[in-house]
Amino acid sequence: MQSTAGQVPTRPPTINVAAAVKPRHIQLGEKARLDLTISGDAFIQHIEAPKFDFLPAFLAVPLHTETTPRLESNKIAVSMAWVYELIPQAIGDFSLSDVRFVYQGTDYFANPGSIRVSSADTYIDVSTRSTHQVKVSVDTSEPYLNAPLTYTFRYLYTAVLPTQESPIPRLPTFPDFFVEELPTLPPHTQQIRGKTFWVEEHVRRLYPQKTGQIVIKPATLVLPIPRGRKTLTTGPLKLNIQPLPEIGKPSHFSGAVGEYQISAQVDRTSVETGSALTLSIQISGRGNIQTVTAPKFPAVAGVVVNGPNLVEDSTPTNRTYAYALIPARTGTLRIPAIAYVYFDPSQAVYATTQTTPIPISVHPNPNDATDIETDISSWSIWLILSAVLIVVLVVAGFLWYRTRFQMFRSAAVNPGTATPTPDSSQTTERGRQRSETEPGTAAEQARDALMELAHSNTTDEATAFANALAQILYEYLADTLALTQRNIDTVREVCVQSGIAESILEELVDLLTKCDYHRFAPVPLTAAERGLLITRTETVINNIEGLQNTRTG
Repeated sequence: MQSTAGQVPTRPPTINVAAAVKPRHIQLGEKARLDLTISGDAFIQHIEAPKFDFLPAFLAVPLHTETTPRLESNKIAVSMAWVYELIPQAIGDFSLSDVRFVYQGTDYFANPGSIRVSSADTYIDVSTRSTHQVKVSVDTSEPYLNAPLTYTFRYLYTAVLPTQESPIPRLPTFPDFFVEELPTLPPHTQQIRGKTFWVEEHVRRLYPQKTGQIVIKPATLVLPIPRGRKTLTTGPLKLNIQPLPEIGKPSHFSGAVGEYQISAQVDRTSVETGSALTLSIQISGRGNIQTVTAPKFPAVAGVVVNGPNLVEDSTPTNRTYAYALIPARTGTLRIPAIAYVYFDPSQAVYATTQTTPIPISVHPNPNDATDIETDISSWSIWLILSAVLIVVLVVAGFLWYRTRFQMFRSAAVNPGTATPTPDSSQTTERGRQRSETEPGTAAEQARDALMELAHSNTTDEATAFANALAQILYEYLADTLALTQRNIDTVREVCVQSGIAESILEELVDLLTKCDYHRFAPVPLTAAERGLLITRTETVINNIEGLQNTRTG
């Protein structure tokens, strides 16, 4: 085609295209922005959307488009822009493919360049070329219930960030655990894949409080980078909490899990009867010390035990319990070995630790008349009773002789007024009256004594009441079961030999133990408490009498 004279040939418009991605370094879970633009020196119209495909590395989500008019060489020109959100689907360094623009049948291409995607727990700082990473771990993923496990959060970095602020670690709250925070150690270095990393650790000791699967939520670290803040996130941790095994579990297991030791000591090795000594038992080791309970002190004949009381100076790694022991008999008191059972998760077995027996020398208390009275041997008591009986017989014989002598003299002086010989009916009546005054069975005598004790006003004091009640029990046992020594150990032996039922024996021993307690460590006794002790004593006597009658019948 020839140009017409005077006409200027038409110059095709200049078209510019561009593709830009920012930021160039993101983490998995973060998003990048892709900006695509087309512009020219002429009015651009009928523009199609650009074509590109970044899959499978990125998912592109369109956000919006922009149209920007402007004046170009006294003509109106229009620029078009498309904005996309790039969501990473993998970790690595990616070179993005070209973006194709089509305008009036012509293709135009722009390349957005490359982008790096790091994991959520890693950040690479461009300014310092340093790597920053966070990791979490546990020493076991299948711990036992209430067994200790160690949770460690680690921050690793090759260089310090050029900021005044420090990174901020944020650990989960651990709602299903009892948590102990361990001291933070100074940073140390570690070689990883040929690089030297500084390592900061934050450690927690966790004790799971329920069985089954528990998921520990991710921990985070906030990095104060110059362009703002970057958050690094760890992955979650899945744990499977096992219940304690039922096979081999001792009946007296109290729930302690870990590795423990037990020790015992006394404040003195020599004591007087009725005085208290302090026994301290310490449990220490590795485990949830909050679940440690006081060990059970075994019953020791002739010893009143008060406690246990938790000592205030107990530490997070041990517990100390104090017991007050009050011996009632002289001689050598042997504090027995005290056992403590725990479950050892490292061996998956129940284990027992125990103390060493401790001998204590018990001396008479010179100010305690009751103690001296208790130490009198049985033959001395019978000797005293025999002497009293002889004196009574002598006095009774003398009175009888004097009465008969006066009657004989009266009959000799005045025979008419002499007392006649009683007939058989009078003799029978006096015999009946005399038989009523004679003592009955041992049980009847004990019940009469209990009735007198209940109505007596001289036993308001706990010591006097306990002495009287113990005396009634010991006398009944001496008459019924031929008890030779008045102490709880002998009572237990005689009752076992006599075939007394275990329930009756335990009630009898408990009554005698309470009597010893109120005799040697007196505390107030209300009228109701005294009445209950008397009722229990009468029940024990009735039970023993019924058992004896059944056997003789």
